[in-house]
Amino acid sequence: MKKPTHHLIAEVPRSSSKVEMTIGIDLGDVWSHYCTLNQDGEVVDRGRFRTTPTGVDKWFTDLPRVRIAMEAGTHSIWISEQLQELGHEVLVANVRELRAISHSDRKSDQVDAEKLARYARLDPTILRPISHRTVAQQEALTLIRARNLLVRLRTAAVNATRGLAKPCGYRLPASSTLCFAKRCMEVLPPGLVQALGPVLEQIASLTVKIKHYDRLVKQLTQTEYAETQALIKVYGVGELTALTYVLTLGNKQRFKRSRDVGCYLGLRPRRSQSGDRDPQLGITKAGNVYLRSLLVECGNHVLGPRGKDSTLRRWGLHLAERGGKQSRNRAIVAVARKLAVLLHRIWVTQQPYVPFHAEAA
Repeated sequence: MKKPTHHLIAEVPRSSSKVEMTIGIDLGDVWSHYCTLNQDGEVVDRGRFRTTPTGVDKWFTDLPRVRIAMEAGTHSIWISEQLQELGHEVLVANVRELRAISHSDRKSDQVDAEKLARYARLDPTILRPISHRTVAQQEALTLIRARNLLVRLRTAAVNATRGLAKPCGYRLPASSTLCFAKRCMEVLPPGLVQALGPVLEQIASLTVKIKHYDRLVKQLTQTEYAETQALIKVYGVGELTALTYVLTLGNKQRFKRSRDVGCYLGLRPRRSQSGDRDPQLGITKAGNVYLRSLLVECGNHVLGPRGKDSTLRRWGLHLAERGGKQSRNRAIVAVARKLAVLLHRIWVTQQPYVPFHAEAA
């Protein structure tokens, strides 16, 4: 850090396993602010550094082992990995928990950095530290997110094309997105072909690029992440869902119980019980939105007309028949939660999927 800080920290021997200094970092896109506390909780240094690999090396390479706390965010994955390689103890705070305990009307980067340092010094568990995936896993996950971006762009283009054709008296035919552009070019009049032709060309181009991403996803499941092959055996789960599941969770050992994965992905019902009042509420919707949506799609397929018979399907259909106009939607979410737990259990044990586990037992 700064020269005065080097002087203060130099008094701590490098061979000591005990953490004598605690640093809180408020990460920013360009500049990141830090606050350093000594063993007695006194502020010995404040400052900022560039949010770049070079900036991190410049300020933290020559330091003895210290405890560093930061908030989960865009840059926390690579910065935490780089700091761990430099030998420091790194705590990445859960954003939801941190906001719940540190709400204040006196917010600034310097204040946030000091709060992180004090929480990490007194009781690190208050930060509910999370486990980040590796940079290599993040790169593979970026591929999946880029594919999802193209899918959303294609959906928006298809919907816009249908909407633009209706005021002219033309209703475009029902079609899958794979052949949507070709079918529309065949039925549109010359005037609309001139107007909507470039959009349809973009839709066709997006379809080709999405197919390319699908091939890359399949390749990753067969090579670098071969453990996903056991997950694909589950009825209703495809290669995209299995790879997204493994990459989002990062490490299968981070959960002591498989049932905790459903809560982590926001598939647990919320609760607001007080006295005799205990209403039924929706799910928390915490955690990764995209993975949760994929699991819900899988649950919808399991309960759909093309779903294969299994214990999970029978349980979900029985739940959907219990009445109420929202019973099927609740059943789909419940099946998604069961899938999240089942996939983690198969991932940990690498045992083959048994559709009718009760009969097999």
